This record gives sequence, structure tokens and C-alpha cells, in this order.
Amino acid sequence: MQHIKSLFITTIMTCLFVVGSAQAADHTVTARGLAFAPLVIKIAPGDTVYWENMSTHNVNMMEGLIPEGTEAFVTPMSESVTKTFDTEGIYIYQCDPHIGAGMGGALIVGNPTNLDAIKSQDVSGGLGRVVDKAIKEAEAM
Repeated sequence: MQHIKSLFITTIMTCLFVVGSAQAADHTVTARGLAFAPLVIKIAPGDTVYWENMSTHNVNMMEGLIPEGTEAFVTPMSESVTKTFDTEGIYIYQCDPHIGAGMGGALIVGNPTNLDAIKSQDVSGGLGRVVDKAIKEAEAM
């Protein structure tokens, strides 16, 4: 009887894990010349983003332009990377060597909980274009 109970619990836990895993999605952002495509991507919490074709690029999440309490990160140059996002909000990032050409992007994870904080930032230049596009996309949700 104990064996059947243990088997039943294991089966239930496996099903819950598979269902939870099946709901998470994978997304790809591709570096194309001096732009990330797509520029803005909307994902759900728990989804994973893969940045590819990063031959001379990196991803630098900008402090003050990500959800409060979230740690900003910088990826190594020329490495394709994968990151899972669990915290809702808008994440603005740039390619450090090419931000002068406007190479940046935005993720909107779930609800854009930090939209007002993003709007209050004084961002200009190439990154300003990315922020403006992210705000427009978030307001349309």
C-alpha cells in the first residue's frame, strides 16, 4: 500500500512539473547588423529569451530601466546568451559598443509594472528611441 501511495505522489508531482514547464516559452532576439530584432518583445513571467548572432555585441540591462529590485546584468561580448525572466516589468537593454547607432532593445515581462518609472527617466540618444518604443508598446497593452 505504501508503494502505491508513493507511486501516486510521484506521478502527481511529475504531472505538475510537466504542466508548469509546458507553459513557459522560449523567445529569440537576433542581432542583425546594428539592431536587435525584434526591438520590443512581450513575454510571460518564467519565459526564456535567447540572444543570438552576437558576433560583436553584448546585452547590458540598464540600471534604472529595469524593474525595481531586479539585478542588472551585462553579458560577455560576442556570446549568444540565454536568460529566464521571472519578475514582471519593462527591461531596457543596450549593446555597449553600438548604442551610438541606437542598438538596444526592450522586454516587457507580463504586466509593465514599472511603466511610470521608465517614463520618469530622462533617456536620450539611441537608447531614447528604444525607451519611447517600449513605452508605446506597454501603453497599448
